[in-house]
Amino acid sequence: MRNNTVKRFSFNFHTTIFVLFLTVFYSCADTKTTSIDLNPAPLNQILDKYVEDGIWPFLYSKIVHGITGELVYEHLAINKSLLPNQNINGSTWMRIWSMSKLVTISLAMDLMEEGLLKLEDPVHKYIPEFSGLKVAVDINGESVASSENKTFNCPHKLVKMDSTMLVKHLLNHRAGFYYALTPSKCLNENFGLKRILQAENGDQLIDILSMLPLVQHPGERYFYGMNTSVLGLLIERVTGKSLYQNLKERVTKVHNIEGLAYTKLQGIELLPTFTGREGNLRKIIDGELDIFGGEVPNYSKDNNLFLGGEGMLGTADGYIRFMQLLFFNDENTFLKEETIQKMSSKPKIEENNYGYNTGFGMYLTSRNHAFEKDILRVGGYEKTKCWVDRKNNLIGTLFSQANETQDSDGLSNQMEQDFKKELFSQLNKLKKGI
Repeated sequence: MRNNTVKRFSFNFHTTIFVLFLTVFYSCADTKTTSIDLNPAPLNQILDKYVEDGIWPFLYSKIVHGITGELVYEHLAINKSLLPNQNINGSTWMRIWSMSKLVTISLAMDLMEEGLLKLEDPVHKYIPEFSGLKVAVDINGESVASSENKTFNCPHKLVKMDSTMLVKHLLNHRAGFYYALTPSKCLNENFGLKRILQAENGDQLIDILSMLPLVQHPGERYFYGMNTSVLGLLIERVTGKSLYQNLKERVTKVHNIEGLAYTKLQGIELLPTFTGREGNLRKIIDGELDIFGGEVPNYSKDNNLFLGGEGMLGTADGYIRFMQLLFFNDENTFLKEETIQKMSSKPKIEENNYGYNTGFGMYLTSRNHAFEKDILRVGGYEKTKCWVDRKNNLIGTLFSQANETQDSDGLSNQMEQDFKKELFSQLNKLKKGI
């Protein structure tokens, strides 16, 4: 009896040791496959040089592995003469402007999964105040968005919408809402005079927007503007709750994400905005951020106007966690895989060498892009950037608070291009084992 017991003990002991060995071995193997060893020196040098040359006030980048959360890269370059005694890291709150759009669209997609909303629903079903919106046209009857004219008579002739505004038009910027940056000085000035950011809440903003003409007929073409903020107003109408409350209940609280908000937390001082529009880097002057006609969102704790397209504050860590929830969450506790696939896929248009708007708040670079292939990107008005590299399972951020810089190149800038060329060059070499 004792010999059998000893034999069973010996067998179980050795079996346990063997299983533990396999567990440790494969755990180590998994760690090795997810580890990405970048050479930080050339990346740091690029960021440092642009700051030292007075082109950027600061540049903070953080890159993590989307699955493991492992830190892959982090660096801060900062102009100490502009920002003395300032520490900036992944927990630093910044204005993220249009990076709000993806969050709002994700909330809308969550409502669609629950059957509370459909892409083909007419907007006036939820916001009846918009049923009689008019469209501003030129002397030939063409909408301002489609007109070839460079100057326009003021006031514009207004005509009835020739199509129905659908929920999907709010997501893909085809609804006709705009910023004070249209080709028409008349529209821009009238937009600014309405002082829309003085609205006390979403209902007041709806009333103001109902008095402004659209820049085009719904569905006519792509025209970037306040469409996602209107989507946020629609979410409030569908749920009977503020956009901020929806964010808390559906994302931040339930998924334990800190670093996304619409109002400043107690004790938080936001960084100043800088510009290099005249050649020298300086702090922005009131009124120079002009997409709302010179006004900026109110982030005070008493604010009840939540702009789904432009109004969020965020940290690099907070946005990274949100992107993890979307793209690297095996539990599928927020959005379904098919929903994410729909939001992040190339639209059915012809291939090009640069990229595409997905129609859901993201930009997807082309597979034919010179150095940044098949990357999902979002960005903000003050040059906060985030991207998802699904091939390497990486989430990257590159944050600043600068509206215009001397190295601007359309919607991009030379600094970002230099940084990403080096980054993706290293990643490609690592993939090939070079």
